Amino acid sequence: MIRDTDVAEGTVVPEQPGKKEPDPLLSLQNLNIGNFYYKRKNYDAAIQRYLEALEYQPDSVEVYEALTRAYEKKGDRTSAIKTYREFIEKYPDSPKSPQFREKLARLEEGL
Repeated sequence: MIRDTDVAEGTVVPEQPGKKEPDPLLSLQNLNIGNFYYKRKNYDAAIQRYLEALEYQPDSVEVYEALTRAYEKKGDRTSAIKTYREFIEKYPDSPKSPQFREKLARLEEGL
């Protein structure tokens, strides 16, 4: 029998790690779950959900805002600064960039 694929019929192909397909709905679901955890002060769980939301929609300003807010509440200023810088570098023309620059400057002053 000749097969035109390396995967035999009926076998499961493990999901390849890396970039996920854009999916605004999955991003929103992860954002909402992250917000649920954030309100309960479970910042680590919130951060994980926000990071997953960014995998599905990497240009979401709302997710970046939530993520940096969670890092700050957790006391992880280094990660908050890194996240602000990442957004500003990727989206310098975003209407939120000036606000993020101000917040970044405020956090950097405290270091």
